[in-house]
Amino acid sequence: MTVSLSPAPPTRPTRHTGGGRRGRSLLLGVVTVLSLGVVGYAVAVYYGFDPSRSQVGLREDVPWHHAVLMGHILTASVALALGPPQLSRRLRARAALHRRVGRAYLFAGVFPSVLFGVPAALLSTGGAWAAAGLLVGDVAWGVTGVVAYRAARRRRYRDHGRWMTWNFALTFAAVTFRVWLPLLVLVQVPLLDGVYGGDFDALFAVAYAVTCWLAFLPNVAVVVLAERRRTGSRTAREAVTITP
Repeated sequence: MTVSLSPAPPTRPTRHTGGGRRGRSLLLGVVTVLSLGVVGYAVAVYYGFDPSRSQVGLREDVPWHHAVLMGHILTASVALALGPPQLSRRLRARAALHRRVGRAYLFAGVFPSVLFGVPAALLSTGGAWAAAGLLVGDVAWGVTGVVAYRAARRRRYRDHGRWMTWNFALTFAAVTFRVWLPLLVLVQVPLLDGVYGGDFDALFAVAYAVTCWLAFLPNVAVVVLAERRRTGSRTAREAVTITP
């Protein structure tokens, strides 16, 4: 008797090499360096808590705008520094350390940063589209963190891993923001006179508003594509014919 679980033919065993492992290690190394680079940049720029050094426009009519912005930046830096180690399989294999770092990542980084980030987004001087992008990103960041934490508490570790991957994709927006913004400014320079009438501030405002969305949407898209690829590979492996 033959029981077919799928119409797909049996697949040949594949030879596992170190290429995939080396690729993951290289990617993790790049993510770590970029993340720590942004953390270092934030420390260098905002050290001293001087409002005059702020790289973000501040509302003069809201005296506490700088305070919530600093709270958001400092706690986001904690998340950005602690996030990459959590992607390491070696650290995840050390369950106790993984839990401690993960809790610090969420409760000293993500969650307080979201609480500071929501009012900071609403006070954005970059316009409605920029504020909306920042707000959506912050809310999604917090929601994915809560869902990931609840999954871990319920010992649904596969779901926890998936949601934490989504969450770090949103954390990494702090890095991709600094890639997209200068890129969007540069590609618009030829349009400065013809479209913006020589007004660089108007050009920059458009680049900034678009970047507030591009900072996280492509990151999320990459995670979605990676999950679909893994799901497809898992389905192919399970599509075997069992012959007793």
